[in-house]
Amino acid sequence: MAEELARHALKLRFSGATVDKRGLDLYDGSSSFYGFAQAIQIAAHAFMTKEIVTRATALRGAEIYFEAPRRGSVLIDIITVIEKYPATAGVAGAAFYDFMKIAFSKAVGKLNEKAENPAIQKLEIDETFFDQLAETLEGSLRRAHRAIDRGVDQVTLERPRSVLVTFDSSTSEWVNTRDENPEVEEFTGNITRYNAISGNGRAYVRELEKVIPFRPSEAFPASKRGHLTWSLHGNTIKAGKELRFWASKIESARGEAKRLILEDVAQG
Repeated sequence: MAEELARHALKLRFSGATVDKRGLDLYDGSSSFYGFAQAIQIAAHAFMTKEIVTRATALRGAEIYFEAPRRGSVLIDIITVIEKYPATAGVAGAAFYDFMKIAFSKAVGKLNEKAENPAIQKLEIDETFFDQLAETLEGSLRRAHRAIDRGVDQVTLERPRSVLVTFDSSTSEWVNTRDENPEVEEFTGNITRYNAISGNGRAYVRELEKVIPFRPSEAFPASKRGHLTWSLHGNTIKAGKELRFWASKIESARGEAKRLILEDVAQG
């Protein structure tokens, strides 16, 4: 009996005045495509297995290839063929496209995007999964933005008949992360999400006036993880049990705090 396969079509469209006039620079365009290929492969693996890998190693149970380019705008057809994994069994193609939209949107700073498919909405309940995946995708997406950094107005990741995510100079500023600020600062706030296995979570930070992802540093005391769980039990920002955080910030190229690296915590 032949293995059951699901076929999903994506498109990468490079557009703008520079592309209309000259086409796509071979080196910059191929570097961008390489970055997108890495990112799509990592995201497809995460969709299939619900496991996050840091390198785009050879896929097992799936193939990703592109069809012949056509004349006009630089439009590359990409086909992803996935075996029926336990995590994807019975899941429609709409879930794959929704997963790609949320994964890539969060990775480029479009943090307000929400999943529409019920299967992906369940994953969003633990937002730390997509936070971790977004951080993992950033290196590939920095390379993927090379064409944009060299004059292409925008690139769109598309499904048949609609756009999933648009990449432009703004998303380039987000993925081009500044080096981690070595200065450890003190913050106050409370935990809103926490994954006890990975140690990743989200916290409302009063000084930043927003909810921001965090992950513990290698030096974070294992004995302090209980404080994170204690704070989470407050459930809401207003009623949450407050902590003091000592953490360094990772910022985007435009100076926005993207995540905190926790060094220590104490109950407020």
